[in-house]
Amino acid sequence: MARMMRQIAAFVGLLAVGGATGSELSSSLEQLIYLNKGTVSKDDTFVLVDQTSDYWEPENVTRSRYAWADLGTVPMPYTTLAEQCESLGPLVQGTDREGGDYRQVVNTTLEGCQKTCCDEASCQSFVYASASPSSFGSCVEGKPCCFLKAAVPDTKPSPGLTSGTVSRKPLGKDQAPPPGVRSAPPLGGLAAGTMELRGDGTLTAWTTENNSPAGSAKLSKQRAAMFGARVGSGWARVLQTSPLDPEMEGVESLTFGGSPPTTRLQVGGAPAGMEVTLYGYSRMATGNMERSHLPAIAFSMAFKNTGSTAQEVSAFFNLPAMNENTERHGKVLSVDPSATSPEACLSSCNKASQCQSWEFSKAEKKCSLQADSRDYAFEDGTTSGTKALWKQGAGGCLTVNKPGMGPMNGNYSLCGTGGSSLSAGTGTHKDLWAQFAGTGKLSGGVSTDAPHGAMAVSGTVASGDTLVLTITLGYFFPLHNYLDQVLGNQYANFFQDSEGPALELAADLVGTLADIHAIHRPILGSTLPTWMSDSLVATLHHVRSAMWYKDGRWRQWEAYDCVNMDSVHNDGERHIPYIMLFPESTKSKVEAWGRAQASNGMIHEQLACGCQGGIDSGFEHGCGRVMSDCSSMYIIYLLELLRWNNDQDFVRTWYPTARRAAEWQISVSTFHGMPTKLQTTYDVLGMQGYDAVAYSTMFQITCMKAMAELAAFMDLPSDVERYNNAAAAAVEGMETVLWQDDMKAYQAYYEPANGRAIMADTFYAQVLAHSVGLGTLVNETRLGMHLDTEAVTNYDPFGLKILTGRTHGNSETEKDIWMMAPADHAAAMLRIRHGTVEEALEVGGRPYKRLTEDINDVWNACGIMRGNYTTFPGSNFDTAHYGYYMTIWHLMLAMSDQIIDVHAGTFAFSPVTSGPAPAQQQPFSLPVMLPSVLGFVNGSKLQDGSYHVGFCLTAGTVNAKTVSWWGRQYPSSVHLTAGECIDMRL
Repeated sequence: MARMMRQIAAFVGLLAVGGATGSELSSSLEQLIYLNKGTVSKDDTFVLVDQTSDYWEPENVTRSRYAWADLGTVPMPYTTLAEQCESLGPLVQGTDREGGDYRQVVNTTLEGCQKTCCDEASCQSFVYASASPSSFGSCVEGKPCCFLKAAVPDTKPSPGLTSGTVSRKPLGKDQAPPPGVRSAPPLGGLAAGTMELRGDGTLTAWTTENNSPAGSAKLSKQRAAMFGARVGSGWARVLQTSPLDPEMEGVESLTFGGSPPTTRLQVGGAPAGMEVTLYGYSRMATGNMERSHLPAIAFSMAFKNTGSTAQEVSAFFNLPAMNENTERHGKVLSVDPSATSPEACLSSCNKASQCQSWEFSKAEKKCSLQADSRDYAFEDGTTSGTKALWKQGAGGCLTVNKPGMGPMNGNYSLCGTGGSSLSAGTGTHKDLWAQFAGTGKLSGGVSTDAPHGAMAVSGTVASGDTLVLTITLGYFFPLHNYLDQVLGNQYANFFQDSEGPALELAADLVGTLADIHAIHRPILGSTLPTWMSDSLVATLHHVRSAMWYKDGRWRQWEAYDCVNMDSVHNDGERHIPYIMLFPESTKSKVEAWGRAQASNGMIHEQLACGCQGGIDSGFEHGCGRVMSDCSSMYIIYLLELLRWNNDQDFVRTWYPTARRAAEWQISVSTFHGMPTKLQTTYDVLGMQGYDAVAYSTMFQITCMKAMAELAAFMDLPSDVERYNNAAAAAVEGMETVLWQDDMKAYQAYYEPANGRAIMADTFYAQVLAHSVGLGTLVNETRLGMHLDTEAVTNYDPFGLKILTGRTHGNSETEKDIWMMAPADHAAAMLRIRHGTVEEALEVGGRPYKRLTEDINDVWNACGIMRGNYTTFPGSNFDTAHYGYYMTIWHLMLAMSDQIIDVHAGTFAFSPVTSGPAPAQQQPFSLPVMLPSVLGFVNGSKLQDGSYHVGFCLTAGTVNAKTVSWWGRQYPSSVHLTAGECIDMRL
């Protein structure tokens, strides 16, 4: 029985834009969902432990125009230090332990080497040389040296060397800090620069001034950028657990929750009868890049009065005009000996006509005025800045202008709303806080020349009511740079200063939250496991590294610690939320890759090259390695855009480019139809050394099947036949050369003498094929057997070891968890209905549970997680804020078994929560995604034994010829807009 389309009242309320009342804003904030929670108290202390890493983005970046990467170790906060070594292993004379080095200590003794290893949390073993046999790292040939190692490699004979081990208790989940300490959701406009509101109340990781590896380093913690709350006349607190100045009283505790693009801090120790909560949020609107790009952040403070009398309440935000712990090293105009503080140095620059920037060294008490405004980086004990001139606008907004023609020149604005009175002031942060703490207002006025500016909003909250006071922070830094090229920001086409975006956001708080609810509801309100829902929304932090230039180009770093631009294979791993939420961003990249295509048809790996070092001086040029998962991924993108977004004209335009890429793929697939000796995203595994690799072959099969579908759309039957034949040839190679009956698995690569390895993410391209509706492309029975074998041979408690069974190569890396593999494994199991849902999710959930439940760092997911063999098992190890774990979106799509072809008008869902038939299903609500469309399918068993199912939208529009659940079709075509549903009884 079918029912007509119906409106959902809750959606109508959430999706209404404009006309916000205080109760509407309060209700919208209260409906935000946070699946993670952690409390930081004023008595908490966190210690930094040097945790081993390959390379990792640090909190404090000390170089401009360079990768934001620490190599070897990175300081990570823990609640306690690692246990000192419980025991020392025996010293073994005449032995070496190759590999695992994280640092070296020169000119030490054997006893000193052993003690250093014992004292350092990262160290598990060491090798000592009284005379180093060669120069390596810090070691100098012929000099004493200690090689500290983060693993315990096997011993091998080596005269003149002595090796040893230590045993220590690993750092575990009980020693990880609460959520919000190591990372937090980035707040700020899409590709417009962001900052993080951390669990201790501080703002850190600022990139609002065009900070990127091609310019200034990110701004680390700015403790003077502080929030405050006042209740009545006797309670005023800085909303930090450890304020900058001891005389400023902080809060007892803050309880953190994060769901991008929002953060929530619940204040502990507020007066009896009052609950105080600070929310930070910014725009993210499905399918609307321009709306999402707004360079502004809302900070709403909710005062919930549970007492019996009305209360006067006030909210406060202080904004510094200078940057703590930064250096610029510009061209020195002069040194001002009379300026003996950062505040005085800023004032001196403001008054000097030729001064563009300044820096003050605390250690030297030295104020340098500079004739230019250079890119800046972290320097402990130095404060720097540009000229900074304050003014108050007609609407009460407070703006600091930083004049000049560089990327860090522009302005910030603070605007207030929600209260009965608004006040602004400038001065020192101490004076401004004293004014606010005393009266709830700022009374000193606005001076042009001042080191800080603040905004206060005040009002009365009645008993039983909630009052929300909001201060919006707008920012406008129009001259985004890539080294010396000025590319600009897209938002400079819409605004002329920072006051405009601050006012726009202040007038649209409920509408902004409605857009966020439209994204959160299908995921955070679903029946997905908590670890999956939390991880999915957390992946949206990844947009922090994107740029939307003034001319409309959308570009993105591989990562801030691996500085190439738009690597095709890496983009493929993270692309699902981008192509779904902001499809135009994906199309911009596809166009750029196509324009840079090599003369032989290959799609280049990247648009600018690099990783852990300097920045490629070129931009928008094809470069990189010869790879199996770039040209193929390019083709897959086009089929996704056709099937999911019906981008017919776009596909017609770029089909010739895809065809040249396909021909190149065929030309390099010379071994039984399989790609030969090509690099892959799993680069350190060295797969380019083999004649055939299962991972690469699956990309060949998938892209050839995708090309056949594209050719059918183009009405080119000869192309259809050619690419189907190429796919068939690769399938035959996969089944006859790489399948091993005795292993019950596809071997990772072809090598007759040593071909027994199993790679955990062999079937990533098969997962892509399932998501885009190409079906299973190899023998399904064998695929299931392979997944069973892989689950055993590659088992790790935190995921899946990426490679097992190889007797040569990088044995340590092979034991680690590359973050794509577990989710891809689970998605493949679900799509072919192999094993139980619980079995699939147990494998897929291991690394995500580790991030969300143990190390509490879900907004800074690694590319590679340490396996269960080191001092830091299950820890972030290689490359920060990375996209590998974003293949979890394919697992989400597999949960509903979403197969949608918008071009054909067909929508099919076969959710699996328990068994294969509707009558066996548990009640469910599972997300549905398409480009610019979000919603959910749901279902539950009725008392009469029938099953009730529905399909609802929270964002976008759907026009479908058919909608079906488990093959049972809705009785008519369907047109849905946001807030509408269809449902039927099966």
